[in-house]
Amino acid sequence: MTTDSRVLGDIDQREVTDLYARCAYAYDEARPEAFAALYTEDGAFEVAGAEPVRGAAALADLVRGAAERSPGTRHLVSNVLVRGTGDGASGTAYVVALRVAPPAVRLITIGRYDDEFARTTDGWRIRRRRFTPFVRPGAVQATDCSGG
Repeated sequence: MTTDSRVLGDIDQREVTDLYARCAYAYDEARPEAFAALYTEDGAFEVAGAEPVRGAAALADLVRGAAERSPGTRHLVSNVLVRGTGDGASGTAYVVALRVAPPAVRLITIGRYDDEFARTTDGWRIRRRRFTPFVRPGAVQATDCSGG
């Protein structure tokens, strides 16, 4: 995230912050086109150490594949910070991804998003999202959530 600390106006701040929730819901509800539409035309999703997923078709395919591999995924995004950066914005947030498959809840990953946003004719969009995991995959065991 850039060190520019220019504060966005209230409406821009809300719209950029709202992208975090809209992106999580589109991914978790397996709406690939809605997810891809939240990115700029050349937008990219990057995971530390992996090739970036770039462009609408690839971003939509990412969601399709995830929905097949891990149904019941829920992203919990918190501690969102957004700042203006010249003509755009940057943001950072913590993210926890869970797989809810009663009676178990499994931690998929926990980490941080670092984002670059651009204002487009369709509103604010994600130009680049980089996810940095804090734990290795599978580091946490499933937890029984049946109450018993």
